[in-house]
Amino acid sequence: MSVSSNDTFLQKTDDELRYLVEHSEFYHSALIMAATQELRRRGISLPTSPAPSSPAPLAYDYEEEAPAAWRRWLPLAFGLVLLGFAGWLILRPKQNAVSAKPAATAPLVLEAVKTQRLPDFEAKTKAQVQEVRQQLPATDRADTTATGRYLRMARRYFLAENQSAYLTQIAKGDSAAGTFPSQVDLTLERISWFMKAKAYNQHLHPVMEERLTLMQQALVLRRNSLLNFKSRYGSGNPMMDRDMNRADFEARDISNELRGKASERAPIQGNITEL
Repeated sequence: MSVSSNDTFLQKTDDELRYLVEHSEFYHSALIMAATQELRRRGISLPTSPAPSSPAPLAYDYEEEAPAAWRRWLPLAFGLVLLGFAGWLILRPKQNAVSAKPAATAPLVLEAVKTQRLPDFEAKTKAQVQEVRQQLPATDRADTTATGRYLRMARRYFLAENQSAYLTQIAKGDSAAGTFPSQVDLTLERISWFMKAKAYNQHLHPVMEERLTLMQQALVLRRNSLLNFKSRYGSGNPMMDRDMNRADFEARDISNELRGKASERAPIQGNITEL
């Protein structure tokens, strides 16, 4: 370096020399070296160059802070709270179901259904059969076999007659109930029970045969009346009329005659099988 250059630095102040050294990036290296030598000659400590700043860390170049202990337990505690709340919802007492009173319902109204039980005519029939037996001549009663057959037929007749007379009274009173058609059917079976046995030769005495024919005649009247009753009941028409009353009168009159009472009816013309 030339003497003129050194003289130049001798004229500069300490601050100017420090500025050159501190900003070495803006000046030639020879100038920086000369300024440094001059500062040393003057006994002034050289300014220390700042340490190069470390580059800013990348977004991922850092050490994650360890979470606090309470933060690690927070998710578990929250899950336990949710689980407990769900259990309470499931197991809680159903207060509404217990405390709620059942809605008042209207009482059931049972409609009365009118029924009529068909009476048992066994006792009455037994007494009537004994009356019929008393009307037989003593000589006929002596034939116990024929008498027994005749009285068994008389029992069939009076069971059917008594039921028929009972249903006829219901028809007259216009008081037939819902069971009326089925009771008519049962009585018609009673009549058929007699008619089937009547078809056979019973080997009876003439008086007995004559009276069985009267029984048959009465039950034919009853059968026709019962069939009319059932038909008229089903259609809602009145069950009694002049013909029905006449048939009832004649059937009752035959029953009375068989038991020894005087007949009030006029003799029937024609063959009984044509009725």
